[in-house]
Amino acid sequence: MRKITILMLILPLLFSFNCRKNKVNSVPDYLKPGSPEHLMNEGFICLNGGDLIMAEKNFLQALEKKPDLYNALYALGIVYLKRVELDRAEKYFKKTLQVKPDYIDAHNYLGVIYTETGKYELAKEHFLIAANSDNYDTPENSFANLAMLELKNNKYSSAKRYVEKGLIKNNQFAPLLNYLGLILEHEGNYTEAIFNFEKAIAQQDDISYLINIGRVYKKIGQKEKALDVLEQALSKASSPQLKNQIREMMKGLN
Repeated sequence: MRKITILMLILPLLFSFNCRKNKVNSVPDYLKPGSPEHLMNEGFICLNGGDLIMAEKNFLQALEKKPDLYNALYALGIVYLKRVELDRAEKYFKKTLQVKPDYIDAHNYLGVIYTETGKYELAKEHFLIAANSDNYDTPENSFANLAMLELKNNKYSSAKRYVEKGLIKNNQFAPLLNYLGLILEHEGNYTEAIFNFEKAIAQQDDISYLINIGRVYKKIGQKEKALDVLEQALSKASSPQLKNQIREMMKGLN
């Protein structure tokens, strides 16, 4: 199954019934058990806890009672995106935008889906809407996605332009620093590439950043440094496929 990286997923919890300590004599009707909002909140709790089956069940029940509950529509899109059911995810993100056209995160995730399915122009269209919206609190996400899209299509100059735009919004955003490292590596600026990979990993502990550092050290003949970094990556790897990839990179270093 393909793994899709979703940047900065933040889901709102209107009210956590499982964590209440004080007795509440009455609650608003929209938060009473069985109400669409209550079911939606239960879905958020399940989703944030990793229980996608129960999350889906609660969101669907909420939407049966209130079909225009846009947060539930959006959250169902997230559930299906996490399960790599891209057609269903696309359906619910589109429904979200039909009900609430300014729900910018839905544009961002439609861009992710279209990137995965090779629909370059559609992906770029949705990422650009998100990146340039005045209502989006984290435009660096969409600029990072735009850079990723361009890198996948070997458009390095365009990718660098979006990285630079994103770093103006947030100069510590790890994915953008990582993409800048990849671009600089492509340009042959290995010292600056390593510098940006290291800046990225200082902000976010991501095994792919370690692998990038190790690859560049190996490329420039610094075998001991490459080995040290790749051994760190190997110790963090969980999947057999990734472990084999790292072991292959380590060949000839010791």
